[in-house]
Amino acid sequence: MTKMLKTLSTLAVIAAVLIIVAVFTVEQQEPGAPPTGQPVFPELKTVINDVTELNVATQSGTITLHRQENIWRVKEKYDYPADLGTVRETLIGLAELTTLERKTRKPELYEKLGLQDVEAEGSLSTGITLKDATDNTVAAAVIGNDRPAQGKSGYKELFIRKVRDPQTWLVEGRLTVDKNPGQWLDKELTQIETKRVRRLTVTHPDRTRLVVEKAKPSDLNYQVANLPEGLEIESQFTVNNIVSTVTSLSLDDVKPVSEIPFDGQPVVTAVFETFDGLQGTVQLLPKDDKNYVTISATFNPDLVWKPEPENEAEPEKESDPQADEQPDTDAQDKEADTNSEQPKIKPEAEVKAEIEALNKRVAGWVYVIPKFRADTLLKKPQDLLKTSNG
Repeated sequence: MTKMLKTLSTLAVIAAVLIIVAVFTVEQQEPGAPPTGQPVFPELKTVINDVTELNVATQSGTITLHRQENIWRVKEKYDYPADLGTVRETLIGLAELTTLERKTRKPELYEKLGLQDVEAEGSLSTGITLKDATDNTVAAAVIGNDRPAQGKSGYKELFIRKVRDPQTWLVEGRLTVDKNPGQWLDKELTQIETKRVRRLTVTHPDRTRLVVEKAKPSDLNYQVANLPEGLEIESQFTVNNIVSTVTSLSLDDVKPVSEIPFDGQPVVTAVFETFDGLQGTVQLLPKDDKNYVTISATFNPDLVWKPEPENEAEPEKESDPQADEQPDTDAQDKEADTNSEQPKIKPEAEVKAEIEALNKRVAGWVYVIPKFRADTLLKKPQDLLKTSNG
């Protein structure tokens, strides 16, 4: 009898231990949690096109991107269009995150991983939330510390936890979440092939004028007009760069034109004219350590380049028939090179459509451009001259 009681007692202890282990296991492995090597958000790829809002939250503020008529806009930047590539990379980056290793479930340890709640005192975490058109949350997470992934260029290892889920993870992917509203903006302002430009005229408030131009589309370099005899340009690159500056402007920030009035201000005006009739105007206002510009364009048919008529061909000379059969490959190569350098002269309808699209994008806005771009546009003729060593 005593032996039987001891056996039952031993079995009871074993059973109790097994129950404790079972409880511990259930506590450590929340049902539905993804195993390692699996997507953090398994369903996101299938509904990614349904996402219409992306929120980024940090202690410094919130960034709200929302989609309207297939255009993503940045709410905190007056609903100015966002860069579609940046939005797409963020969405795909979140959808492609895969789990590497389970980490802690204890809130008191979140700080070490940078995974405190965003609103917690001293938190350095980033919250990201995706919603659909019905305001349903598609995915939400807190993102913490990160480090480069070993052996995978462009990949990072990040600490992450889903909202309302205590389980934290070390995950891997290409996710980058910008915390500055300006980094989400569509930065492109002008994107015009520089070779198309025939002339650029920059007029300063003191009436100083810089004119750089070239005679025909195939010319590689621009010349400074009305250069006094005996003076030389210091750098051909600098002259060409003035033209490429207005044809490839990008923004650092944006404001409605009502907030930065240009009327009556000492502005620098740069007018560029293309061989196919586009006439663009960039006004530059340096103010409060920033450089503001407005942009507009119009079509001017008088600017359309018409090639000079070719000289009459000289009479053909008699030649060796066998020589005629051999193609002049050197001449063909030179002709091919010349054609590759020749910019396309766009038809009038295409240029007008380009102008309409440009004006629609920039009308009503004042842009802050990078300082190095502004410094280039602010150059005067004397700034381009070779100085004497004397």
